[in-house]
Amino acid sequence: MAFSVPHPLADQAQPVCVDHAITDMVCLQSGLHFTAKALRQNIQNPSEELSVSFRSAYGDTLKPHHSFVVKPIFSAAMSATPYRRDFYKRLGEDEKKVDQQLREWLEALEKNVAILNDYLKGVKW
Repeated sequence: MAFSVPHPLADQAQPVCVDHAITDMVCLQSGLHFTAKALRQNIQNPSEELSVSFRSAYGDTLKPHHSFVVKPIFSAAMSATPYRRDFYKRLGEDEKKVDQQLREWLEALEKNVAILNDYLKGVKW
């Protein structure tokens, strides 16, 4: 199914395929869910390295949908995550403030993921 939407760089509306938009939305939702799950696990386990949290989240979210070609690439990427202490220090010097703001941000992200999940449950594609 396709429909036309105005394009900011064109004089006329450009056709957009709804199927592609839904597929892109599923990919966005999956990536956000992966990120939220990894950061939630990392916050709940203060001694856990980011790579452990992200590997775990990958196994629960994205890995079942990836081919044998993509899985090793993600495995390598998980090894490239920064050390926990370096990551959180880069977010700010005041640990309490960083923790509070990260938790607020993560709650908002999780709400957005839930909204996308609810929307995608009702979409046929």
